[in-house]
Amino acid sequence: MIEFKELFKRLSGNKKNLVLIICAVSAVILLVASEFITSDEKESISDVKTGISSAEYIASQEDKLKELLEKIDGAGEVEVMITLESCYENVYLKDSNLKTESNKDDFKEEQEETYIMAKTGSNTQEGVIIKVYEPVVKGVAVVATGGENEKVKMAILETVSAVFNINSTNISVEKMKPERTE
Repeated sequence: MIEFKELFKRLSGNKKNLVLIICAVSAVILLVASEFITSDEKESISDVKTGISSAEYIASQEDKLKELLEKIDGAGEVEVMITLESCYENVYLKDSNLKTESNKDDFKEEQEETYIMAKTGSNTQEGVIIKVYEPVVKGVAVVATGGENEKVKMAILETVSAVFNINSTNISVEKMKPERTE
């Protein structure tokens, strides 16, 4: 630390050197600050694009479905598990060019696609998203205290099938095991 102070004293003796030191320190501070700002921008941009992660999506859907199914007469307490067939998928804007080459004996046609990029931060670019596909539900397991009753079971099957637009063969409804009381 003492060496740094001595070096600073020697360099700051000249006004030109002092100005250079101040500019260099300021540049370093701005670079560090801009790195934090751009990473925050990237996080907010990605949140807008996909909304939430697949795990958050599943948890949210399970909570909503649980709340809905518990309102079915006779269902009682309900636990729900959802599996996904696919996660979020972004579709990016592309530009397409058709290249043709021909000579006496040969004719070639080649399609070239490039992604359209947009500036998002200080020196960053990202593809332009034109559509975001939501996750697709593959199957649902429901355990309910009223799961042994056929009428309740059918109501749960029909509700889950309608909510997620999935076949009833991908839905399991079972009776919940009673909790042990000692």
